[in-house]
Amino acid sequence: MIKLKKALVGKYFIYLLITGVVIFLFYFLIQKNTVEKQAESGIVQPAVAIPSATNPLTILLVPGHNTDTGGASFKGVYERDLVVEVADDISALLGGDPKYKIIVARDKQVWNPIFADYFINNKQAILDFKNERQATYKLLVASGEEKIVPDMGEHTVVGPTATIELYGINKWANESDVDLIIHLHFNNSTRKNVKLPGPRHGFVMYIPQKQNVNAATSREVAQYIYNELKKKLSPEAPGYYNSLFEDQSLIALGASNTLTKPSMLIEYEYIYDKVLQDKTSRDKALEQMAEQTVAGIQDYVNSIGVKN
Repeated sequence: MIKLKKALVGKYFIYLLITGVVIFLFYFLIQKNTVEKQAESGIVQPAVAIPSATNPLTILLVPGHNTDTGGASFKGVYERDLVVEVADDISALLGGDPKYKIIVARDKQVWNPIFADYFINNKQAILDFKNERQATYKLLVASGEEKIVPDMGEHTVVGPTATIELYGINKWANESDVDLIIHLHFNNSTRKNVKLPGPRHGFVMYIPQKQNVNAATSREVAQYIYNELKKKLSPEAPGYYNSLFEDQSLIALGASNTLTKPSMLIEYEYIYDKVLQDKTSRDKALEQMAEQTVAGIQDYVNSIGVKN
């Protein structure tokens, strides 16, 4: 009986070993095929540049929504204005350091001329870019090379203007010397009475879904920023993986593989939160959000061997 058991164990071990080798080879071939296809298409795995005196870390800050439309609001406080203030604070904190170059996409009145001109002069090229990438992505899904993964967040449908702006930013970033893109937002929740605060609070971060070409580096940088934010802010969903969610549908993160640069989207807090309603506490809160975001960026830079 003992000899029989030993024989069975030996056969089972060999079976597991062979199965493991087969799985490894299968995974290797898939990864090799993916890399080859990306190489053929000109898409390469992105990495954030190591900053230096001659090669600063170029960060694009994108305050969410348009200058005068869109975004959450509550009792006269508008998301589209708050995000500009956070972006300006981040820019001020990093702007004096030669290791960083900060580009802010817009202020409260107008888009940065870089983007205002790009949207106008490249409107059809942006739409063609969007349509081509979406068509390619659909073929990858149909062939089984890409899988549709349900998103963790609720997303609104963007209009024609926002479509040009968001895909335009992605196209411009792909063509430009940008190392990292951070989209800034404040959240809102669906509720019966929009005049009253909702039950949900806390910050959430979104990063590209792991199948996206820009996923790995985006997660690496985002984790540093998340770790700093949670020192002062509360994650919305602490039971999940760090309230740091992968998303496949957000244009800002490169939906349909429209972005080859690392990107993330931060929802700092819900717009109806009490701290945002009083100007004094709001100003302090926005400064703190900017400071923690900057601390996360600096933590990442330190991790790749560059001391601040």
